[in-house]
Amino acid sequence: MNLNILRLLCVLLLSVGITALISASAEVHPSERGTVGVSVRAINYSGKEVVLMVRNPKDKTNSGGGDALNPYGIGGSVCCFGIPAQWHPGYQVVVKYNFYPDEEWHEQLVHVPPYPAGIADDIWLVMREDGEAEAIVSSFGPTRPEWPGRTKGWPVPSRAYAAKVRNDQLATKKGMLQLMERGLADGSVRTKEQTDRMKSAIEYTKAQIREMDAVQP
Repeated sequence: MNLNILRLLCVLLLSVGITALISASAEVHPSERGTVGVSVRAINYSGKEVVLMVRNPKDKTNSGGGDALNPYGIGGSVCCFGIPAQWHPGYQVVVKYNFYPDEEWHEQLVHVPPYPAGIADDIWLVMREDGEAEAIVSSFGPTRPEWPGRTKGWPVPSRAYAAKVRNDQLATKKGMLQLMERGLADGSVRTKEQTDRMKSAIEYTKAQIREMDAVQP
């Protein structure tokens, strides 16, 4: 056989083999055709302070988040985490979290529901009141009907937590008032302007305390 013809046949066979291999890979791994980097957001529906993070269970280098949230708090946008450009059945991530002041970290493997409207957007990490975590990819917030999370709307503090916050703030105001009153009576030499400013601050703080005392959480 002519050497040039043999070379041509070898090139053709190699090309066909590579094409078949690429096609087979695409069929076996349809979910890996593309990923996009998105911001990580967080919502805390629980009465505990929590730090929320996310990672890909198949790729430990792909992780994100880390917002520290107050009870019933909302985090900002933290860059970045890679998600599939298109949702596929069985898509899972690991939500990693830590409740303050507990130093132990916990993990939950969770299913990510279908992207609303098929849009690959921010991934929201959610801590529910019952301690169950969620991970939701959505361009719609929790107040929208498209939101696929199990809990709807923004976090609402419990009456017990609202009372605790009020009492802490009231105690802080009363402590400030005591310090200012002691400072005014300590005999230090002040100008009339300085004394008037201190008296004005004392009266203002007293008014704030009366308002807070009058409001029941």
